[in-house]
Amino acid sequence: MGLNPYDTPRGRLHRLADISRRQFLLFMGILAALAASLFGGIKTLGFLFPNANLEEPLAFTVDVEPDAITVGNPLQITEKRVSIIRDDSGYYAVYLVCTHLGCTPNYVTNVTNGTGVADDVAKERGARQAAEQIPNGWACPCHGSRYYIDSTNFYGPAPRPMDWVDVQYSPSGKLAVDRGKLVVQRGAGVTTKPEWRLDPKTKKDNGKTLP
Repeated sequence: MGLNPYDTPRGRLHRLADISRRQFLLFMGILAALAASLFGGIKTLGFLFPNANLEEPLAFTVDVEPDAITVGNPLQITEKRVSIIRDDSGYYAVYLVCTHLGCTPNYVTNVTNGTGVADDVAKERGARQAAEQIPNGWACPCHGSRYYIDSTNFYGPAPRPMDWVDVQYSPSGKLAVDRGKLVVQRGAGVTTKPEWRLDPKTKKDNGKTLP
C-alpha cells in the first residue's frame, strides 16, 4: 500500500507502524501453524508405531536350564535385578531392589558376617535340609542392609523385605520371570517365611502369596 505524499510526518509513521504490526501477526500465525503441523505429525507417527518403546520389558525368559539351578546355588541375574532361588519346596524369584534406597544387593554366602547375627539363624531360612543349609543371602553395597536367602531384611537401614516376582515355566521348558507381577510383598517388621513356590514336578505354583 503506497503512502500519501500529502500526509503529515506523524501520519506516515502511524501507517508504517500499522503495516509492521500486521506483518508481525502474520509471521506469528505462520509459526503457530507450523508448530501445530509438527506436533500433529509426531502424534501420527506415534499411532503408526504403537509398540516402539525404549524401556526394557519387565518379563523375560531365562537362558539357563531350570535343573542347573540347585539348592545353595541361586541364579543371580544382576542386569535384570532378579535372583532365582531353588530350595526343597521349589523355585522363587527375588526382585533385587533394596527397600532402603533402591540399590542392587549382591549375593553372598556369609550374609551374617560382621552383623552379630549367628550363622544358624540365616541357615534356617528357606526350606532346606540341614546338610544343604548355608548362611547365604544378599548384602547391599550402598548402605549395608542385609537380607536372608528368603529376602527377609535383618540388618542395616532397609525397612522391609525385598519382594518376590512371578516365575513360571514357559512353553519351551525354560523359566520365565515377570517383574511386573509381585507374588510376595511384605511390610516393615514382617519376618514370616514366604511359602510361595514354583513346583518343578507339577510345573505350577502353589499360589501361597502373602498380603
